[in-house]
Amino acid sequence: MAAIIWSATKWALWGLLLGPVLALALVLGAMLLDPRCASPGDSGGCAMGLVTAPIAAALPSAALGFAFGLAAQIWRRRPRDWALTVRRLRDWGREP
Repeated sequence: MAAIIWSATKWALWGLLLGPVLALALVLGAMLLDPRCASPGDSGGCAMGLVTAPIAAALPSAALGFAFGLAAQIWRRRPRDWALTVRRLRDWGREP
């Protein structure tokens, strides 16, 4: 069980690292393509997005990374022979 949690935590750390980087790239791309950014009437809202988007993306991307890592580890440890698993559960507690 500890190996499953440790692997999911590693996925969460990767999500914590890559989520803000992707958010920063997305906002930077939007700033470059939006003609209103860096215009004389711009109040700095485009530049504020460079800071707020990575901060806002950090925790959700870490949570998604943890959930994906947990699901991947549970999927890898699933029983291969379902009939044998059902038989073991059905016969649980009986003496052979």
